[in-house]
Amino acid sequence: MIYQGDSYTFLCNLANSDGSLPTTISTPPRITVFNALTGTPIVPDTAMVAVAGVNGLYGYSWAIPLTAASGDYVAISSFVTNARNVLNQFLEKVRVGDSRILDVAAKDATCAKDATVAHDTTVAHITDLSALSPANNPIIQQILAKVINLPSDPASNTVVNTLAPLIGDVRDFALGSWSLDRSVNPQVMTLYRLDGTVLATFQNSTSGLVDTRQHS
Repeated sequence: MIYQGDSYTFLCNLANSDGSLPTTISTPPRITVFNALTGTPIVPDTAMVAVAGVNGLYGYSWAIPLTAASGDYVAISSFVTNARNVLNQFLEKVRVGDSRILDVAAKDATCAKDATVAHDTTVAHITDLSALSPANNPIIQQILAKVINLPSDPASNTVVNTLAPLIGDVRDFALGSWSLDRSVNPQVMTLYRLDGTVLATFQNSTSGLVDTRQHS
């Protein structure tokens, strides 16, 4: 595979069909390279150079322009020898900039389908990454707004300590003991917690057959 900016050498062999070399080369080969799709000449009618040390072999080194479109390019040559007068002989077809693998394996590949490098739409750009900045991303801004409304000391017991006096002691469901003082009138009943502290006191008074108790 060759790409824009590379060099590629085309070769032209002037040997006869029986393998013999012509005794006279009236016109050394000239090469034309054109875009196979559009037919536009990229290298118009340019002389090829004899390859040193090899009789009858000529070459041309094509410096592929960076602006060359990806696709197929065809090279043809023309020359005149004592045995042949060849016009526009096909030399070679080369592909520039794309492997053209069209199977499922390359269907969504970023380096094989219709491009020499990753598709522009499949790679991240600076403008894409800037959208992830907290100042620009709406999702991050929504989260930030919720965080700002959180208490400044969420890990402390400030709120719990504020509520503590407002709720009853959950331990009071189980009484420790109680006592009734009959030496006073009205009598006094005292309820104790498990730890011995006073939970509540009641004053008992008797009126006929009905006992009444008043909490104190």
